[in-house]
Amino acid sequence: MRSMLLIPIFSLFFFSCQPEKATSDTTSEEMAKVSAVKNIRAIEFEDLSKEANTIILDVRTPAEVADGKIPNAIVIDINDPEFKTKALLLDKKQSILVYCSAGVRSAQAAEFLHQQGFELVYHLKGGLGEWFQNDFPFEK
Repeated sequence: MRSMLLIPIFSLFFFSCQPEKATSDTTSEEMAKVSAVKNIRAIEFEDLSKEANTIILDVRTPAEVADGKIPNAIVIDINDPEFKTKALLLDKKQSILVYCSAGVRSAQAAEFLHQQGFELVYHLKGGLGEWFQNDFPFEK
């Protein structure tokens, strides 16, 4: 008898704790606002870099950038004291593709941008190492 009483209570608790599911009326833009930074592989990063209204953001140091960068990337060194100020000048409505050498600094930069209201933030998982493995373009 006691277990019979627990079933409805457990069911109520279980179903009330389920995450809210998106309805078919939820737009991809609304979903992007609530989702976190998207960690993507180099192949997807490269595909997205070709789309209109996309900013490629390189957060490496000037010494690292001297060896080259992904074509069309904007460079804002994450170690620059003015990084946050400069990054906030970027268009929040555009897709932002963020990368660095190994993916650590770019993950931090991507999270900062997302917290500041940037809607579509993508992070290159594995950094330039992943990029080079795929032999994607790199300009000096």
